[in-house]
Amino acid sequence: MPIDMTVAGSSHSDSVFPPGTLEHHQTIPSATLARKVLVVENDGALRDLIADVFAFEGYFVTEAADEAILLGTESEAVHGHFDLIVLGIQMHGILGIDTLMRLRQSGCRTPAIVLAKLPKAAIAKEMNGLDARYLEKPFALEHLRIVANDMLHARKCSFGLLD
Repeated sequence: MPIDMTVAGSSHSDSVFPPGTLEHHQTIPSATLARKVLVVENDGALRDLIADVFAFEGYFVTEAADEAILLGTESEAVHGHFDLIVLGIQMHGILGIDTLMRLRQSGCRTPAIVLAKLPKAAIAKEMNGLDARYLEKPFALEHLRIVANDMLHARKCSFGLLD
């Protein structure tokens, strides 16, 4: 039976993890080195759901609730410790776009997917030059998975690491 994999983001404002905390998910590693994904989203239920999708795919996932990205994961992202960043656009007073701009200015070239309830046209100017893909909420988790895999495959090709 097919599973409904559409996500709208929950309406509650309580995060599963308090601001400033990180949560890691990992499945049994595959024969190849597991890719690392950073998921930054203030909605705890949505963050967990996205993390579960990537963990199921065999990724090592680090979750961050809003301010946590400023406390440690930003440095890791700049130094290439993640293969993909999934970033909510509005996080308790911190704009995900601003965080992504700061990461890019610091030299971070990690592929990024930006999630927001806003239509893409509303943030197109801010997204320009950030080398990121945009998904408007609600989105299908399968679409997120496909976009992520395409971005990671393109990155692998650019480094000459095709299987």
